Amino acid sequence: MVSEEMRYIIENRKALEKKHSGKYIAIHQREVVAIGKTIHEAYDTLENLRIENPLVTYIPREDEEALLI
Repeated sequence: MVSEEMRYIIENRKALEKKHSGKYIAIHQREVVAIGKTIHEAYDTLENLRIENPLVTYIPREDEEALLI
């Protein structure tokens, strides 16, 4: 089963790449709720917002390859 947040990424991949390339983003309920140059910046923002269980991912730059684990 694909989460609501993962579905949002799939449906909006191009727009996310254009706007957030090279950054970490956190998505909660189909909304980008945090952005950071590092994963720590994104999590710091989340901590202040008190959002539980967001999907945090890196949006690769055009010259980078995505690593899926």
